[in-house]
Amino acid sequence: MLEKDILDSFRAESNELLTDLGRIVQRLEQEHATFPAELLAEFAQKIDRIMGAAKTVSITAPDHAGLIWIGRITELCKLAGYKAAEKRQTALLPIFAGFWADTLEHMDSLLKNLEDPAKCAEISKGFSGVLQGRLKWLAQQLAE
Repeated sequence: MLEKDILDSFRAESNELLTDLGRIVQRLEQEHATFPAELLAEFAQKIDRIMGAAKTVSITAPDHAGLIWIGRITELCKLAGYKAAEKRQTALLPIFAGFWADTLEHMDSLLKNLEDPAKCAEISKGFSGVLQGRLKWLAQQLAE
């Protein structure tokens, strides 16, 4: 099991970043005169920080479902953010914003339950199918 200090530090930093990410998502939901590539890149950079921390902390708890899931989903969100910035498809912005808003909410639930790996596994399992479907669809849209 993870040390409380490590978990608390990871949770505090991640919660701060989730707040920042939530603000970015809200800004993405607004209309823009030009394509907001800088917002997408900022989202990707901030979520990359959570990814790095989750993967580092999970070294000491390699079977922790919450840390594993946070590491994977943040990596996917980061890649999607950079790809969306590159493709510049304005029509997809509300879809990305909605997907990321749901993901951030889910990550918040995981962060609140990090002390209970079984609860994290339950939370992750409930979101996995929905997430996979959305990611597959978004990937197809970006590929076109």
